[in-house]
Amino acid sequence: MRRHDLLSWYETNLPVKERKQRGHFSTPPLLVERILDACGYTPDRDLSGVRVLDPACGSGNFIVGAAHRLLTAGKCRELSYDACIALVKHNIWGFDPDPVACFLAEMQLQMVINTVGTGFITSASGWNAEADVINPVPTVHVHQADGLALAWEQGETFDLFLANPPYLAAKNNDLSGYRSTQKRGQADSYLLFLDLALRVVRPNGWIGLVLPDPFLARTNATRERQLLLAETTVHHLWHLAGVFAAHVGAVVLIAQKYPPAKLHTVSWTREKWEPEADAINPVPTKGINPIPQSLFLNQSHAELCYLLGTVQGTLVGQLHIYVNMASEAGQNRFIPLSALVSIRRGEELGKESKLLSARSPDQFEGDWYPVLRGGVDIHPYEPPIAQCWIAREAVVKPLECYLAPKLLIVKSTGCLQATLDVQGHVVLQTLYLLSLRNEKGEIDQLYFLLALLNSRLLREYVYVLHTAYKWVQPQIEQHVLARLPIPTLEADERYEIIACAKQLREMYNQKDASQERRREILGIHEQIEHAVCMLYRRGLHPASGVHCG
Repeated sequence: MRRHDLLSWYETNLPVKERKQRGHFSTPPLLVERILDACGYTPDRDLSGVRVLDPACGSGNFIVGAAHRLLTAGKCRELSYDACIALVKHNIWGFDPDPVACFLAEMQLQMVINTVGTGFITSASGWNAEADVINPVPTVHVHQADGLALAWEQGETFDLFLANPPYLAAKNNDLSGYRSTQKRGQADSYLLFLDLALRVVRPNGWIGLVLPDPFLARTNATRERQLLLAETTVHHLWHLAGVFAAHVGAVVLIAQKYPPAKLHTVSWTREKWEPEADAINPVPTKGINPIPQSLFLNQSHAELCYLLGTVQGTLVGQLHIYVNMASEAGQNRFIPLSALVSIRRGEELGKESKLLSARSPDQFEGDWYPVLRGGVDIHPYEPPIAQCWIAREAVVKPLECYLAPKLLIVKSTGCLQATLDVQGHVVLQTLYLLSLRNEKGEIDQLYFLLALLNSRLLREYVYVLHTAYKWVQPQIEQHVLARLPIPTLEADERYEIIACAKQLREMYNQKDASQERRREILGIHEQIEHAVCMLYRRGLHPASGVHCG
């Protein structure tokens, strides 16, 4: 069996459900090569003193890639077969609780040893590089064991930590048995492997990890991000889509175990995984605007918001800096959105709930209310139109919050979008309801907020800071909405924005698709964008101008 076939045989024959439950998705060999290059583990160097660990090795892609390079480096230095095998035995370590995966990892190592063996100095071991069968080799360090459960404090440290650990969420798996969780409460499994890397890698050693992209910004990873940013120098962040069949994006982290220099910048890339198109590139090179590592630590939860590097000097970047420093400022010219509105979720029902009906309510007895299901029913500025209904007795949350005028914002999206509902729709949990805190608040206030929430400025602000860091199923968290900065303005300063928002809503309601009407709508959108930009510019720099980008 060829090595390529061996790589895919076991994994492709596992049921999809089992693969997801066990987090069994192997790292593509080309990505392994890129990671080894980025960590400086290349065959043109002396690798004899570099000890490599993969504590969740699976079928062995990382350790096999490292062994191949170690053997190649040995050949370049004209070492004997025995000497190279001794290096593999001493330097390459893999652990995995799956016995079949361990067997495949050992088989792969034997194949690599036989393949790379051509050209070695003949030794007493009876090396036969021309044989068609796999020659038996000395036992290598691939062990059936749970890498997180081992007593690493008693072991030696490693120079290179490589892993694509299983992503097992704490909410679905009991991880409380691991000692590291007992020190801090439960954490998703991949965070435990990052914690292990920070403990077992020696000073100046390297870390190459493939993690699920929620790591970039999810709150439960705050502690690990803080430790990572304080104790290591992060060289690369590669945010990749389409690497695995699992419904999750991947982030590749390349770091070195020493505190970062004050002005150190992190190189980052955000791209879809296309190995065929980029096969000639040893490392992704599409990253732009390297970002200071210190900027990550300055975020409220040490989020790895790499896109902040693209907005430095723009109004979005200026607004972010101002909001971060607002608590220290003497006067805040912005207030959080939550000071103006209450933010709730709709009914805790799925879109396919049996409590919803697509039939006309005239066919039922009792009171029935129109229901909005989520983004499928919501478009910026357009009056929402329901496609199904729900009985009064099935509505759990206070009906008053649905019947009053309210703004609706889509939750499961990467792009902020809002509309105004004055028809009294009931909504599902996939939408946020924004109701004015002042019961006597005028509906003009809702039109003003409607324009801000649909503006390019706040849409980019939310994307750059919060939603871009999850390729699959991004969401706008409620606390993100609550903290959105809103200018504190007199009523007359909002008049133009309110008037334009009302005009847009009326135009969308008319469903006129003519070219002339589309041009008119576009013109009003641009008028709103300019007015919103000017409001935030004046709030940030009341005495001077700032580029509105």
